[in-house]
Amino acid sequence: MKAFVVAVLFLNLIVLPVGADIIYFKDGMKTICQEKAWEENGQIKCDFAGWVLTYPKEEILRIVKTNPIEQTTPPEKKRPVDQIVTKDSSTQINAPPKPDGIAFYNPRRPYKYWTGPNSKHKSYKEAIQALAKKYHRSPQWIQTHMGDSNDLLQIHQHLASPDLNRETDAVQAPPLKPPGIAFYNPRRSYPYWTSNTLKHKSYHEAIKTLAEKYGKSPQWVQKNMGDSNDIDKIHQNLRLAD
Repeated sequence: MKAFVVAVLFLNLIVLPVGADIIYFKDGMKTICQEKAWEENGQIKCDFAGWVLTYPKEEILRIVKTNPIEQTTPPEKKRPVDQIVTKDSSTQINAPPKPDGIAFYNPRRPYKYWTGPNSKHKSYKEAIQALAKKYHRSPQWIQTHMGDSNDLLQIHQHLASPDLNRETDAVQAPPLKPPGIAFYNPRRSYPYWTSNTLKHKSYHEAIKTLAEKYGKSPQWVQKNMGDSNDIDKIHQNLRLAD
């Protein structure tokens, strides 16, 4: 119960910064900047937790920018606007903001593995050990019960579940609906899957396989596959676009 309360308090502290820009990458990952993202000398830069991160422009799929209207705007016209900038077009499109959580693993961060806003680690092993210490469990137990999500909130929810931490197994919780197949999961030996049998080492291999399946170009696949990390949803998007 103590671990559950601590986890709930931790979850309440994670808030998406106001005006934070979001960078979406072609490999399925994304980075939430603390304030803004901008282009400089052919590179994309991002204010991130006291760091200025730099990425090659060709790796970027798009940037979602949240820019609240200035206070001088008449009250009836005040509203936040998301400006979506794509590589192929400079057109700005209004879209509703999407909440995003903190990623457990992001290869573009200086400390790739996070177990909390102030708990950042260089390796997967260090992150698992930190979670094991927090929940007073073994590293093996943490890996078994943390789930497949890359969302840090969901990982803590799994580990803090009363059904996992209670002393007796007299009452069993109903089984959860099995998750779909993740297109990208950095903990797999083949991180990119295009089906339960087709597995790939790189994003480019996965996109090429999808392009061959649908008889389209890789550019078409990237344009129409959508933002979901669920492979069934990706296939659904491609079938509807075909």
